[in-house]
Amino acid sequence: MRQKLIGNLIKECKQKIDVTYFGADPSGQIDSTEAIWQAFEYAKTMQGQVVIDFPTGTYQLQKGTSQKREYHTSNTDSIRFPVKHIALLLEDQEQVILNGNGSLFMIHGDCMALAIVRSKDVYLHNFSWDFAVPTTIEMTVSATGEWNGEQYTDFTIPDCFSFSVDENARNVTWYSEVDPTSGQYYWTDKNHKGAWTVVGYHPDSNMTRRYSLDSGPFSEKRTKIILLNDTTVRIFYGENRPIIHQKDLVFEFCSTPRRETAGAFIWESTDTVIEKVNVHYMHAFGWLTQMSHNVSYFDCTFKTREETGRYTSSYADLIHVSGASGHIHIEGCTFNHSHDDPINIHGTFTRVEDKIDDRTVRLRYVHSQQGGFPQYYVGNQVVFYRRDTLTSADGDEKCYTVTAVKHPGEEGNDLQSMIVTFDQSIPNEILQQINGEGMVVAENVTYIPTVHIKNNLFETVSTRGVLCTTRKKVMIEYNIFKHMAMDAIFISNDSQDWYESGPVRDVTIRSNTFFVTKVGNANWRNAAIRIDPVTKGYQYPPFDQAIHRNIRIEENTFYMEHESVLVANSVDQLIFTNNKINWYCPEINTQYAKTVLGEEEKEEMKQQTFELTACKNVLFEANIFGVSYIPTLSYSKMPAENIKEDRVFDHGR
Repeated sequence: MRQKLIGNLIKECKQKIDVTYFGADPSGQIDSTEAIWQAFEYAKTMQGQVVIDFPTGTYQLQKGTSQKREYHTSNTDSIRFPVKHIALLLEDQEQVILNGNGSLFMIHGDCMALAIVRSKDVYLHNFSWDFAVPTTIEMTVSATGEWNGEQYTDFTIPDCFSFSVDENARNVTWYSEVDPTSGQYYWTDKNHKGAWTVVGYHPDSNMTRRYSLDSGPFSEKRTKIILLNDTTVRIFYGENRPIIHQKDLVFEFCSTPRRETAGAFIWESTDTVIEKVNVHYMHAFGWLTQMSHNVSYFDCTFKTREETGRYTSSYADLIHVSGASGHIHIEGCTFNHSHDDPINIHGTFTRVEDKIDDRTVRLRYVHSQQGGFPQYYVGNQVVFYRRDTLTSADGDEKCYTVTAVKHPGEEGNDLQSMIVTFDQSIPNEILQQINGEGMVVAENVTYIPTVHIKNNLFETVSTRGVLCTTRKKVMIEYNIFKHMAMDAIFISNDSQDWYESGPVRDVTIRSNTFFVTKVGNANWRNAAIRIDPVTKGYQYPPFDQAIHRNIRIEENTFYMEHESVLVANSVDQLIFTNNKINWYCPEINTQYAKTVLGEEEKEEMKQQTFELTACKNVLFEANIFGVSYIPTLSYSKMPAENIKEDRVFDHGR
């Protein structure tokens, strides 16, 4: 579906459903959740294209009256939390256009905002959603001082967050809104909400990055908490106030160990187009595409509404694709201030556990946040890889076709196990083990998409910008990456940690602009582009067996506050050509107090401009370096003749 056709389809469609006929209220006075569900269900009775029309307004959606389904969602704690509450559910639909006319859906409760399940030709057009009480808490440093020999910090909290200081004056309890169906809070939490880390936003430099919990408001150094007014608390720290407590710094935190659901969901669906949809917050995870075909995003915004005074757009990722076929297209979108990667596109490795018969094996999801959903369907093609080298288990990436499947949770399987039968004999070599674990993993190569990421803005993110691992053609072009705290573009392929799969075979990164800043003595460094597959044992195969192939980086502009432009590991045919690299001095917004990045004062690590490990057929050609920029190059586990340089150290205009 081409972007420009959606508006025409809406105009030309003869079948329209006005949600107000079913009792939906655009004035925002009453709950519209059930009325909208009835309108969605009525659409199933109509033949052909139908527009579900929302007269312009604000619609209140309650978790307590939303649809409940047992859906398992990738990269979440779905095994622990199998039941999902979905505010807007399009299920078993075909040829439906949801036309918002600029409306806002205001969501109450910790739930999935929207899902498209087992549907075909669904178009989402021109609406926004937000949460009345987001599940990511924000606290801004408004003052620091000392009283009676104790150091303190005053924190201002946005009006939407309800809280109380406990009697022991050591803890804060956070409260959601009340579920009108039960009279109970949807959720309550304490202090840092059980987070693994806190995110700090430095508004003067427009940077976010992760910090340890002991740097946050509820550091173990705290001695007491005083409520100053409805939106301000004063926290005392004895003589040890955390060093990063500086005026105007914003702390953000959520329940990172508890991802109950995807924030939004597309599952087992075909031809989904999302246009002019503004996502102001997502709970628990990102907008997940799972085992679906053809998904496009045009002119969407993932950013908070300015009038809320909040910053965080998502508890975790923004767009996440775990298993897709066809094409993924993301164009003209804005990605801002998420707590994890704005875009992550990958397949999933399942580990070989044992052999049932000559053609049948038991496979397993390994990561605790994978499970419960089908990974293979009859007719799909599968390739087996060694975990220690991520090279083909049979030497030639032979494909095996699935003829039968018992999915996770079916016929005695637990939620992470599946039994898959193939069209031909499976060699015994795939049963090898390494340190007591299966040494071979399987990848569904039917569910790998082509990808086009174009004309998007990525700004102020505490992790990476784009992660993409798929063997089909990938084009990343004309994007702006500004102030990622980690790598702006990251290509992995992982058989050890997250099991996110995908050796790349055809990637072009061109005509993008990167603004790469220092992150303040973190235990990581942020390259503009990093290629880093993860094997069992964290080693790379010999350079003549490189994991990734055919990566072209051309005509990009890099503005670098530090030196790490490209880190590439285990790549054959890597071309870096016609790029411009300049020093960068980030602008400081003087409307805010000056803040300093980092938890301690020490000299930052030095890195090379280009770092290569176990690569082959590398070409640097016709790159231009700004005045005073002196590029450096290091390489290991490869001979010098694997690199061809044409003016790699040339200084230019």
